[in-house]
Amino acid sequence: MRTTLFIVATALAIGCALPTIAQDRAIGVTPDEIEWRDHWAVLNGDPAKTGPYVLRIEVPPNDITPPHTHPQAEHVTVISGSIGFGLGTVFDRSKGRVLPTGSYLYLPANTPHFAWTGADGAVIQAHGNGPFP
Repeated sequence: MRTTLFIVATALAIGCALPTIAQDRAIGVTPDEIEWRDHWAVLNGDPAKTGPYVLRIEVPPNDITPPHTHPQAEHVTVISGSIGFGLGTVFDRSKGRVLPTGSYLYLPANTPHFAWTGADGAVIQAHGNGPFP
């Protein structure tokens, strides 16, 4: 089963060219201007470097992201669809909850968490201070 975290982490680890928008000027981005790469897009910053970043991630239907942590705090907003999130080092849906469109989640640094989607998948927006993950 494909995991979204693996896709994003692999892309960042191999140093692929990321479409980023400069942080030193005001910006406005419409949905049709977002440059998607596979299932993710960088809206602002460079998530591979120290400093603020904003990512959009298309989480495929029936996706499972196993328990993991991030060294920095992470903010997540559900843009469309719904996604389940749980806390802990063991994947257990009964210990999490499904967050519908419009929901927000804050994860402090080093918080073990996991995620899943249903048949419709989700689009989430993650932001924080890099590097990510």
